[in-house]
Amino acid sequence: MLRGKRYRIYPNKEQKALMEKHSGSCRFVYNKLLEIKSLMYKKFRISLSEFDLNNYLLVLKEVYPWLKEVNAGALQQASRNLNKAFTNFFNFGFGYPQNKKKKYHHFSFQIPQHYSLDTSISKVLLP
Repeated sequence: MLRGKRYRIYPNKEQKALMEKHSGSCRFVYNKLLEIKSLMYKKFRISLSEFDLNNYLLVLKEVYPWLKEVNAGALQQASRNLNKAFTNFFNFGFGYPQNKKKKYHHFSFQIPQHYSLDTSISKVLLP
């Protein structure tokens, strides 16, 4: 059984800036991929899969080089979250996925791999 874990952290200014960069980049990628997916369906009636969205993610990294500064897994997770939002829309009657607004966006991002927990020094180590 897979379990998620949540930890309360107390970052310093430098770490907080890096986390804000990750959060903002994930929000930006989610919004851009939503725009691309909606446009492709409206113009060409093509539904993009999660694999296709990850390929567009590579294009976004070339167009916006600052996306290369954040963890790639976090950006792929934003793509997964968008795909899950569309699954919920089509299969379970949720509303159409909306853009993530900076004003109302919770300070969050997901890194699905490569973390370690060092309980001896009470630290969570991220890539």
